[in-house]
Amino acid sequence: MPAPAPDPRDAQASRAADFLELHPGSTLREIDSACDLGSPSKVLAEMAGRLGYGIRKAWRTTPCTFGRAPRRCRVYFLTHRPEPARQLALGLDSE
Repeated sequence: MPAPAPDPRDAQASRAADFLELHPGSTLREIDSACDLGSPSKVLAEMAGRLGYGIRKAWRTTPCTFGRAPRRCRVYFLTHRPEPARQLALGLDSE
């Protein structure tokens, strides 16, 4: 059986960002089932930190089973994507 292809964190973050653009206010379970991230909390943490995505967290109230009491669910929103780095002008001309 061949080894599974590596799935870099950048590719996982891109899939999660695409999903959050189309479905703002999604839970970790919804993000993981749609994007197959493996560990959605780690992906979102790296997106908000090292990768430069803007991730906003909020709470949503949903009814429990049988509708007796509401419970709070954490939801996530994509606020912005990282900007590509600008190339600095290099003075390579020798004058």
